[in-house]
Amino acid sequence: MDFEKLNSELYTKAGHYRFAKKPTDFDKGYLKISNWVNDLCFFYIQKRNKQDKIDEVEFNKFIEAQKEKIEALKPSSYRDGLLKAVDDIN
Repeated sequence: MDFEKLNSELYTKAGHYRFAKKPTDFDKGYLKISNWVNDLCFFYIQKRNKQDKIDEVEFNKFIEAQKEKIEALKPSSYRDGLLKAVDDIN
């Protein structure tokens, strides 16, 4: 789900209710839920960003472990090709 898009759309749709000259109970109810969903979207955006960082660290650790295994091979052009490919990832 695209939480940023949802957040943006809700903010835009809520503008009519947010700037009503004489806010009704309907307006207040709409804004209450809109704000709640915006907060929920923000929470999940932050959660996804945190998970992305964790995944990146885990990925880099796996690549480094493979690089160490490759470096343990006998020197050859095949080994050099493997190392070049691994280095190109970073």
